This record gives sequence, C-alpha cells and structure tokens, in this order.
Amino acid sequence: MESNHLTSFEVSGFKKFTNLKIDDIGQFNLIIGDNNVCKTSLLEALLVDDDTKVFTEALSYINYYIRKFDNLKESFFNLYFSKSSKPFPKEMAFSLIDNDGYNLELKIIAVSNYSFLRKFETNKFHLEVNHDPRSTGSYNLNIPYIPMGFFYSHELTQQYSTHIQTFEDKKERLLKSLSFLIPQIKNIEISIADSNSPILCISQKSKNILSPLASYGEGALKFFRILLSLFANKHYSRLMIDELDAGIHYSHLASFNKSLIEVAKEEEKQIFATTHSKECIESFTKALEETGMQEKGRIIRLADTKNGIKAFTMRFEEFENALLAESEIR
Repeated sequence: MESNHLTSFEVSGFKKFTNLKIDDIGQFNLIIGDNNVCKTSLLEALLVDDDTKVFTEALSYINYYIRKFDNLKESFFNLYFSKSSKPFPKEMAFSLIDNDGYNLELKIIAVSNYSFLRKFETNKFHLEVNHDPRSTGSYNLNIPYIPMGFFYSHELTQQYSTHIQTFEDKKERLLKSLSFLIPQIKNIEISIADSNSPILCISQKSKNILSPLASYGEGALKFFRILLSLFANKHYSRLMIDELDAGIHYSHLASFNKSLIEVAKEEEKQIFATTHSKECIESFTKALEETGMQEKGRIIRLADTKNGIKAFTMRFEEFENALLAESEIR
C-alpha cells in the first residue's frame, strides 16, 4: 500500500489553483499558511481518484453535508472549476506521482454548466455529476476527508460495528490509541439504553457505568473518527484532516500527534493535515522524532504569490531549525 503514497502532486483549474505543484511529499504532511491560501481546497483536491465517480461523489457529500448545498450540479461547477479559466470549455487537471514513479494524468472538462467530459490517458467519455448523497441518509465515512467541526452521530456507530467491533486486534489498538484522551478506557460498546438509536459508549476501569463517547468531548469524537478512517478505509491510502488540532487541548497535542503517526505508520496511510497552530507544529515535530519518522515528515507552506498559489516544502531538519530559532513558521 505504501507504494501508492504520493511523492508529487500537481493541480490546475481547481478552485483558486491555476497551477499548483508540490514536490517531495512525505508520508506525514502538515499544511500551513495564511487564511485564504486554499489549505482546505488542497485537501479536497487530494480526494482525486482515477475513478472520477468516486471523486465527484466525495465532493458531492462535502457540498451537501458540510456546505449545505442542495443543487449539487450547480455547486460542483461554481465551486470547483476555477473562475480564472476561460468561460468554455473549463477544465481541471491533475497529475499524481507515487513512490514507484507511476504517473496518473487526469483531466475533467466542462463543456456546459452541468455536463462534463473526463479524459483519462487517450480516452474521452461523458461524466454526469448526478450523485445524490441524500439517498444514503448520512455522511459517507469512507470519504477520507475529516472536516473541521462536523458533528457525527450514528455514522460512527455503524462504521465501528462493521469494521472494528468483531476484530479483537483492531479494537485493542483503537483502545490503546484513545487512552491518552480517555484514561483507564476498558471497552467500547454499542448501547440503546438511553437513545432511540444505537450509540457508542465507553466503559472505564474506574467506573461501573457506561458513558456515551460524545460525553468525552469534541476531541475524543474527532480522534475516534480519525482512527476509524485509518483502520477501515481500504480504497484510499491517504487521509486528509482539516484543522488537525481543532478540539484537542494543547496539553494533549503531543500524545495526539504521536498516536496518529504510529497508527498511520502501521496502516501504511499517508496523512495530509492543515493547522494554524504553532503548538501543533511543535508537537508534530516532537512526535516525528519520538516515532523515528523524521525522514517521512514534511511541512508544506502555501502562499498566495503574484503568480498564484504556490507550495514550499520543508523537510524535518529545516522546520526543526526554524522552531529552535523561534522563527515564525506558520
């Protein structure tokens, strides 16, 4: 699976990206930069897949459940095709290179507001953006994108029941990973005692009653969601997380980043996460060192230049030295 990790990524015509290229990508990538430099847009672009149906369905879920847009075809066209492109045809293009040097070239061309052509290598065929996420009734957790501040409910219970509950090794690793946020955690159970639908509950060694997972706060819910994606999602070899430290108290950031890196390493998943926090950058740096993953860590800084949004990649030694010199790195 590691061979699928991206080492180079290029995108054009997608949102504000006229021509963004990122080289020397690592397994663990922290994306930084000022407001409105498209850090979140980069995470969405990284959802690209050689099956464009998978890609457009992922963006449709994001539009409906996170941005609350009903007209998915219109929002897809207006949001994702760069407004700097010519009126027609508009196009977005992607180039992905993995560890084996395999290069995937993908182009999506808008020939009218709601009709698209997909060009893959030498083939063209019609693509309709017609997926309706309302048909499933909930956000699709198989999408490897974790937005900031999104509330999860029964989706987590269903995902846990399907992918974790009956696998003792995965459950044990999940419990171990959560232990820094939920001390003395003993088990995760599914209960319907105090709810009309099944909910996830935590048992602790020091308590005789079950407590809903949600009662442990946003940080616990968020990390649980991250762990589910790392353990359960087999289609993607990468996971995108918006505002990595949101909901996590600064005193837990070091343990949080260390646990994230350890699980991603074991599952051979590639991480792309945004942050504005210097504390998060410092804890990310410390976690890379403690896990021996310095060579696989990168900080990618996005900047809005006169030539458009550009990316600047830093390796461990460079951003560690910047932190030691107390330079402004965000």
